[in-house]
Amino acid sequence: MKLQPINPNLERPDVLRDKHRYGIWFGLFLGLGFAFFTWGIDSYILSLHHGLHPWLKFIIGAVICMVVGGLTGWLSARTNKPLFSVLFWLAAGSVFAWLTVNLPLVILPKAISIVEPQTRGLLHYMYYDDFGKRVLLAYTWLGIFITMAGLLQLPLSDSAVFSTSFFGKLGPILVSMILMAIAGTIVDNGLINQPLRDSTVAIDNTIRFITDNRGREVDKAEARQMHSGAFRAIDDSVSAEHGLIVSGYDSQLGEINILVKFEKDWAECQVIYNQPISCEIIETVP
Repeated sequence: MKLQPINPNLERPDVLRDKHRYGIWFGLFLGLGFAFFTWGIDSYILSLHHGLHPWLKFIIGAVICMVVGGLTGWLSARTNKPLFSVLFWLAAGSVFAWLTVNLPLVILPKAISIVEPQTRGLLHYMYYDDFGKRVLLAYTWLGIFITMAGLLQLPLSDSAVFSTSFFGKLGPILVSMILMAIAGTIVDNGLINQPLRDSTVAIDNTIRFITDNRGREVDKAEARQMHSGAFRAIDDSVSAEHGLIVSGYDSQLGEINILVKFEKDWAECQVIYNQPISCEIIETVP
């Protein structure tokens, strides 16, 4: 005697097509969620602090993660097997984890040099052996949440396909984005982005202090606290309009150099554990 499926409607061709399409949307939003919380928040903060092309990193990351996520969601829906779904998502997670280190340190400087040709030869990004451990750490954290997404995709998608309400269809996508919000926030704060971002913010805060108080009598203790002395050698070049981008770093991301595009000149500033130390004018390519 042939056993019938628990719900025969799940095997109808039109339902299968809907499930495949929903798998794509599930993956697209999962990838977007990871990109937003890994690089989007970072880009927003940098945009508030005169980052040079601050949204470029997020745009590149979002495109790659959404393509990988959409393909993974579709494959998971096509196979319709929880084990394969988890394996597919773990494979996608390895791409996401690789991007957490390689997007800001390998891909971004190449993209910046195309968008801002004057930075060519000024971005000294090194890939240290220790960075491989950071990729592994990112994958370890990400693997927890992406496994949950892989396990939940199929049962949640089945209910969403048959749901007649907007929230019923949106629910699984929100669940995936919440999982990626947690994973992306952990990766953003614990690996590469935060030390690079904090050094950039420190330089911007000092520049703002200098330009806001130019021509005024400034308390020496406050000036020391803001590390305005780091800009003493280039004081004439400091302008309110400027752009900032990381130009180099050590293996521990404790000593970071920030490239500054002023109205008249380019300068490079040394930052050690978020404390501006010194700046000098540099020559750029024509």
